[in-house]
Parts: sequence; C-alpha cells; structure tokens
Amino acid sequence: MSDNHRHCFILKGSPREVLSDFLRLCENFSTPLIAAHDVSQYDELLVPSLKTKQFKTCSFKQVRQELGSNHDAILVDLTHGVSASALAILSGTVRGNGLFAIALPDVEWLSMADQDLSRYLPWPYEPEQVTSHFKNYLLDKLQDATSPFKLLLSGKNKKHSVNPLPALKPIEPNAQLTQEQAEAQSCLFAELAKSYVLIAPRGRGKSTLLGDSLAKLVKEGKRVAITAPNLDAIVSLKSRFEQVLDQDKATLPFFAPDALISNSTHWDFLFVDEASMIPLPMLIELNQKAEHCLFSTTDYGYEGAGKGFGIRFCHYLESQKTSKTLALQQLTLSLPIRWGGNDPLENWINDCFFLANPEANFDAPNSTNKSMTKPTNFSHLTGADWLENTNLLADTFQLLVSAHYQTSPDNLRWVLDDPSVSTYLYLSEGNAQSVAIITEEGNLPSSLCQEVMQGKRRPRGHLVPQSLLAHEGVENAGQYCYWRISRIATEQSQQNKGLASQLLTHIETAANDRCDFLCSSFAATPDVVSFWLKNGYVPVRLGTAKDQASGSYSLMMVKPTTEHATKLAYKWQARFIEQFLINLLLQYTDLSTDLVMLILGQKYYQQNELPVLAKLSSQDLQDIELFVEHHRQFDSIRPVFLKATLSLALTGQLTPKDPTHQLLIEAALGRNTEHSRLKAQLSGKKAMHQTFKKLLTQTLK
Repeated sequence: MSDNHRHCFILKGSPREVLSDFLRLCENFSTPLIAAHDVSQYDELLVPSLKTKQFKTCSFKQVRQELGSNHDAILVDLTHGVSASALAILSGTVRGNGLFAIALPDVEWLSMADQDLSRYLPWPYEPEQVTSHFKNYLLDKLQDATSPFKLLLSGKNKKHSVNPLPALKPIEPNAQLTQEQAEAQSCLFAELAKSYVLIAPRGRGKSTLLGDSLAKLVKEGKRVAITAPNLDAIVSLKSRFEQVLDQDKATLPFFAPDALISNSTHWDFLFVDEASMIPLPMLIELNQKAEHCLFSTTDYGYEGAGKGFGIRFCHYLESQKTSKTLALQQLTLSLPIRWGGNDPLENWINDCFFLANPEANFDAPNSTNKSMTKPTNFSHLTGADWLENTNLLADTFQLLVSAHYQTSPDNLRWVLDDPSVSTYLYLSEGNAQSVAIITEEGNLPSSLCQEVMQGKRRPRGHLVPQSLLAHEGVENAGQYCYWRISRIATEQSQQNKGLASQLLTHIETAANDRCDFLCSSFAATPDVVSFWLKNGYVPVRLGTAKDQASGSYSLMMVKPTTEHATKLAYKWQARFIEQFLINLLLQYTDLSTDLVMLILGQKYYQQNELPVLAKLSSQDLQDIELFVEHHRQFDSIRPVFLKATLSLALTGQLTPKDPTHQLLIEAALGRNTEHSRLKAQLSGKKAMHQTFKKLLTQTLK
C-alpha cells in the first residue's frame, strides 16, 4: 500500500487453521506477535513451526510490556477472551504496511463464555452466567461499513488462497527528524519556558524526538536526566539516544522518579516520559528539579488519563512563578510517523473505544459554553441499553476522560458487561452534561462477611462493605445494600453550576427503598471532599497508604437512605473520627491541613458527644485559662492545647478559610508552622501565641 496503511484481517477458524493463515500472510515479516487471553495453545502449535525463534506470544496480562515496541505483524485471538486495552495497545505498535489480524472462531462466538470477563464481574458472578454486551458492540463495529477488517475464512470454508504480504522496508536508523519534530525541538532548545508539555497520540514520534533531543543536549554539555514510570516505557527513546551518540560511549541518564526527587542535583533539562502515569504530587516535585522540564505523554487512551493530566497539570504549570519568558509552552506532534496519515485502523480503534479527541483544548474549556436554559432531563442506562444509545456512550466516555480518572478502553467493557453497574445521566437536548456510574454492592452472606473480617477472603468487587469489614471491623457492614458512585463527571463548561449535585439528588430519589447507603470512595483532595460533604455524605474511612495514580489518600464516605442506616452512619463516623484523631499523629503527618479541617469540621458534635481525645476536663480548662489569661508557658500545655484545638474543630468553630485557624491546627499537631504564620501575617512566636490565646477563649465559654 503506497499510503503506508496497515493491513487488517479477521481470521476465522480453529487455532491451527488461523495460525497457518497468519503465518502465511506474514511470511515476509520479522517477529510477528500472537496475543490471546491464554496463549498456551499457540505456544504448543508454534513449537513445530519454529526453525528459528522469530515468533513471540504474549497473554493479555503481558500486553502493557509491548508499549513502545514496533511490530511487523500481530494476531489478537479473541476466541476465549476479549481485552479492549490489548486491542488498543497492540494496534498502536504495528508499523505502516504491517498486519493487524483478529482471530475469531468459526462457531457462534457471542454465545461462548468469555474468560477475560471475570476481571469485571463482582462476586458471585462468573463469565458463564453473564451475557457480554461488549462482545455484541465489538462485533457490530468489526462488521460496520467503516471497519478496515477483511474477513478471511480458514479451513474447509476457505474461499481464496492466502498470499504473503510484501516485506516491509527496514527501519532507517537515526532517520532525520520530520519538520514537525524539528520545530518542536527548536522550541525546546530556545529555552524560553520553565516547563514544556508534549501531548500527542501514539505513533507520532515522541520517543524519537525525546531521545534525539536528550543526546544533543548531552553533546552540548548540559546536565540532563530522563525519568519514566519504568525502563520498558522508553525502549525507543533509549535506542535513538544511543544512535545519536556513539553507542559504546552513550549511557542514558535514566533515574526512577523517586530516586530523582531524592537526588540533590539540579539539572539543566529534565525529561519526564509517560508523565500521565506518574502521580500529580510527584510531577510537581519533579518540576522543581531542573531549569527546564519537558513532560511527555500520550493524549489519551492506553496508559492513563492523558487528557485529565493535560487539564489539571497544564493549569498548574501555567500558574507557576518563573523568571523565564513563559511558564509553560505546549509542543505538538500530530502527523503519524509509524504509519500513514488517516490510517483506517487508527480511525477504527479511536472510534470503537472513543479514544479520539483531536479538538481537545486544555486552555479554554469555556469556549464552547452551552446555555443551560435548554430542556433537560435524566436518563438511566444499563448493559444492553447502551447498544441502542452509542451516542450517549460516546458522551459518557468523553466526560470520564475529561475528569481526573484513569479511563481506559477496559472501562467500556466494565460499563457494558458488569451486571452490578448502572449509569445515570443529566441530559440537555439529548447530550450528556453530567454522568454518574453506580455499582451495587453488599448483601453478602454472613459466613462470607466473617471470612472477610478475618482476612481469609477477598471476593471480587464490593469495595465499601469489604473495606468496612476488613479495615474498620464493622461486623454488620456486609449485610446492607450500597450504591457506590464509582465515577462522576460533568462537562467542563458546565462545572460549578450544580449539575452533579442535581444528578446525585436524582440518584438518591431512585435509591429510595432500594438500598441502605449511597457511598463513594475517591482520592481525597479538598475540592472533592467539599463536594461530597455539601451533598450530605459523611466520612467513615481514610486509606492508610497513598494511591499510586493520584498521590492522595483514599476517602470513603456514605449517605444513609433509611432511618436505621442513619443511626449506623452516625456510629461509623463517630468511630472513624475517634481513630482519625489518633492517626493524625501516627499515620497522617503529611495530610494537608485543609483536608484535616474539612474532615473534622462538620458541625456534627455537641460538647457531650466529643471523642475522649477532644474532651476537656476541669483540670484541662484550668490549664487553658492559665495560658490565656496569665503567663503559663505554651510548651507546658501542649497536650491540652491539642485537645482544645480538636474540640474547636469538631464543634465547627474552625474553618480552612481562616489562616489563623490553619495555624492553630498545625501547631497543635506539631507541624511546621512557618508558612502558615507568614500567611496569617504574624511576625513571630509571641504574636502567634497571642492569636492562640484569642482562639482558645472559645473553649472557656
């Protein structure tokens, strides 16, 4: 093909027949790859065929290791299991004029149990019990008029002979940069910005550009470093780096992200590849390690929330203070290099999994502002409903991608095939403006609950009841029904207008008499916690380790829907707060002051309801009075000062908006108060203690 597009085939037949045709098609290709849910049958079939070890197999679980690779030909066998992410990832590794084939059985595929489906099903569902609506959706897409796939029947049904595809041109080592790459490199070398962001689809030559730029900077004597989630992610980058420099003398200056942060060196240039896979707090730290930082990532789809990364992180980088001409400069690569322009396979993958969003503008989300005076309504969709509403499915996924979730093609299968999942939409003129995905959890048998509490069982799914059982020791938590809001997102131009809250109110009405608790579990940041508090949810658990993706602790919140559940929620929250007060000193020394104050300051407690750690005895009150009204030393009342501060927070007398209140919390918890003291415009320790005295007078009333 002169246009450098990939060849796409559907091969139907037994594994032996499909393999025979595939090997015939790629007779002139090197290192074809075969991927399947279980590749053991191909490993057995390939052995007699191999005179040289030129073929490779990988299971769907191993597919992520192929990111950054180049393949002449790939066969993805979907007979016994379907992986949406495997299709998306592997299609992005096939070279122009190469072969991308999908294997299907010559029997009724839709009725066959899908073994990969078990990853998406909560206990007690098994793949044999569930109809896969995603398989229906995928088959429709494969047979659609826009599909690039040609059907090739194997075995006795074969109608045409199979001819080998032409050999591919060898990859030119150290090929000249394209004009687009050269322009991006010139922008980088001009050193006008503190930070650079390179966001582009796969196959656009990001790795080549980064490796080439890194090598040229080394030649110029610059202090440079490269980091990425792992070395496997930068194979192509490393290859280009070594080609530009003498391979024997070239040592890629690679550091793991955490090692780079702890390294005292300040670099001239730091490159961060596959940046959307690295937690945001870590990216912010990395940005301080060099004069110039380049953050590179795929715009969306395979590894993480590329677009969510773009929105959040780019706004942070633009707001940073810098002596450079620009705080942030965005670099773009739009033209494919690995294959030809307007490639049918790329277009099909993007359309099938809603990966394409070429018009994304991270700087002006309000430029397409839509009036909310248009007629609105709510919609509820589950499983098979989506097959008749693919336009809303596209809207839903664009909203999820735009939010700060690591949305991947696998999530499409989850929404379509998990029987416990349902989706609620806020619509305006038929378009989704806000979306919430609900998973139904709980109603677990008592014997299973006991084993979960004892740490003997971890059944699939049921996140909230399992966590309450296993981590909080809430003995009866498993017997109740929970609707967990797993994802919630609003179209960017309509945010902060109450749409998500209206959607939650609608869900609460729908949940009436159908569940005991609405709930949510999410990466705790002040803005998100405030949203759930505003909607009447209360915290019942905070994770003990930071989430790898978000860099934040996970907070679990519930909203009771019955009178009995309300009593339970009060009890669970009281227990959580009691433990949280102690853990603030033991485990959460790095939890932001804003979050601490939000979690504590819900005006929930009366004086007689306070946890022991926040109750003030007559002796405590006397000590405070001596400090406030006389000359008692601050250091001598530190334990009482902590109790009094917690009492003020739990009775709703402190707010994160007041810098003196933040200062009070930080001093009580023994944290560094320098930044907060300056923010509160207090000149020194004496002025700070005078402020504390004024605040503590409230405890003496």
